[in-house]
Amino acid sequence: MRDGILTFEHGEVRLNGELIPGILRSLSVTGLVRFDEAKQDAMSGKVKTPIGWEDADVFLGLELTSDDSALGGDSLDCYQKLARINAIFKGYDNGANPRVYDVVNPHLRARGINQVVFSSLDSEEGDDDDAISARLIFVEHNPPVQIAENRANARDKAIGPPAVNTPAEPAKDAGIMKDPGPFAAGYEGWK
Repeated sequence: MRDGILTFEHGEVRLNGELIPGILRSLSVTGLVRFDEAKQDAMSGKVKTPIGWEDADVFLGLELTSDDSALGGDSLDCYQKLARINAIFKGYDNGANPRVYDVVNPHLRARGINQVVFSSLDSEEGDDDDAISARLIFVEHNPPVQIAENRANARDKAIGPPAVNTPAEPAKDAGIMKDPGPFAAGYEGWK
């Protein structure tokens, strides 16, 4: 279930084709291994066993400036731009849940990320200019159905094709011991 399409390239971020205010300054993706941690008796620390991967985090850095619209339209200051982004962040689907966005970006596709949820919005400003730095944080969305399909595909790949039943060859006759070796040395009954 998707609620929109998120694209970002050439310094712009778009949601369903609508330009999000601000200039795209950075894009970064963080992926982590998920560990099962267990404390062992009589040992300090914990034993970590890798069990999979955490959902990736996607960070977009935007610069929000106070400038006139290039097309002669309404002028938005940095605070109005931040308010628009905040409204998108607080937006929800028909079930009052945060929206899930399909992503169209070669960087994210290379990392195997197809859907994201807008999970956090950070903003900060300095005292020397009329600009706000906004950091939009998205978390990878893997619906339970997709997770189950991925596990089934991984299991099928691990098991491989079904085994072919072929009749086993009969064992060769072991015969009688010809050389007793060191175990029967000196024993007369081995012959």
